[in-house]
Amino acid sequence: SAPWPRARWKNRCPAVEHLSQPLASEGAVSTVVLNNGVEMPSTAFAAQVWPGATCKSATAAALQAGFRFIWSSILVGAPCQSAQHGAIVASGISRDELFLAGTVNTGGCSDADACYRLMLDYPASAGCDAIAGQWKAFEELYTGGQARSIAVSNFSPEQLKCVQAHHSVILPAVNQMPFSVGHGKDTVVADDAAFGTVVQAYSPLGTGSLARDELCTSIGQRYGKSAVQVALKWIIQKCVSIATQSTNLQHLKDDLDISDFSLSDQEMAQLNDHSGLTFVV
Repeated sequence: SAPWPRARWKNRCPAVEHLSQPLASEGAVSTVVLNNGVEMPSTAFAAQVWPGATCKSATAAALQAGFRFIWSSILVGAPCQSAQHGAIVASGISRDELFLAGTVNTGGCSDADACYRLMLDYPASAGCDAIAGQWKAFEELYTGGQARSIAVSNFSPEQLKCVQAHHSVILPAVNQMPFSVGHGKDTVVADDAAFGTVVQAYSPLGTGSLARDELCTSIGQRYGKSAVQVALKWIIQKCVSIATQSTNLQHLKDDLDISDFSLSDQEMAQLNDHSGLTFVV
């Protein structure tokens, strides 16, 4: 077995057995304990490339809906990130109740107020030596107390192997990847679990088309849930965390309202095999 810690999920994860240890948590949103012991909510609100006013109102809506994991990429731009900060301050929610995550070059992390997670948006394109340099810099931020966990995005297994070969302190806690219904044959969850790394799904509804998918809709009718809620529940039951986004308060509430049902083994198998999406019109 590998010498580094594994992640531990609240829910059972039969597809990735060594991620399946039960974990007690409070509230409706499940959590995962990362490879360094930090507990991360399974579902994050992630801002998009929106105008500042939209970023502020959407972040405020997410907090009102119950999100306590706020994710922000440097790619959304400084005006949006500043607006998100304003929404967080205006909410009056204690910093201790929030899990904040940013990507490389985020200026909001300091020794006094560490980000819970800092992420590389993309691996270096110049090969393993460059990736090793990226990770060394991240480990320095981590050991310096500027981030409580460090993560990557869009890393292949080979690129994670590079990090493994050159790391000094810790391996990536999270790898953010495109993952949704339609990725049922994708090996990324098991591949990343071999490094103790949790996958976080971006584009969890694909291009958004899963909101009208016929299979997700029919399964949802059995539980009084929408196609979107079924698609998100499939991700959680695959032991993958979620970065979702919306500017609509009710949609954000619905995204979190998936703890009161479980997909059966048969339904999970159907969704695992579901690649040719068909739509309700």
